[in-house]
Amino acid sequence: MSDAVRLALMIGGFTLIAISITAGAILISQWIRQHRVFERSVAKAEPTTGAGTSCIGSGMSIVGNIECNGPAQVFGRIQGELRAASDLLIGDGGQVEGGVIAQDVTVCGRVKGTIRAVRVKLRDGGTVDGDIFHQSLSIDENSLFEGVSRRVENPTNLPSSVDAKAPQKDDVQRPTHENSHSNVLTMQSVKQAQED
Repeated sequence: MSDAVRLALMIGGFTLIAISITAGAILISQWIRQHRVFERSVAKAEPTTGAGTSCIGSGMSIVGNIECNGPAQVFGRIQGELRAASDLLIGDGGQVEGGVIAQDVTVCGRVKGTIRAVRVKLRDGGTVDGDIFHQSLSIDENSLFEGVSRRVENPTNLPSSVDAKAPQKDDVQRPTHENSHSNVLTMQSVKQAQED
């Protein structure tokens, strides 16, 4: 065999090895990208709860007030006030119609109502339609906020004007009689009932 043929075979062999390495690297990088996309989609669809974290799943819809003694995550729908003792996540697809009170609130879903928290973050297209009382507020460029932002010393404390509007003892209402419809109740104040 001549030197030229040997050189050609060597160059061809090295070329095949280089092509194999490049193709393998491309396949591995595609597999890694697909694996990362899969992990992100799973992480976005599933709540990531730790020990003691309360979770309202995407298939749940609750009407009423909720109070959590620890962190909470909402991926479903709530109509009512929501309180969490520490962190609160309104996840992608989560909706709250009512007041929200927590130490840290992250909104990736939708809130229609007042938020009171030390730290409030609107992330990943989160939407808030209502006022925000906070010490720290951050809003991503894809998120929407319609309302008034107020920086206050103790955002989780309700204002004294709300306490002043609480019913006085004489203004407490009690049922007086039932209407013809079984689910309708007529109310009058205790003070008025005492006068009758």
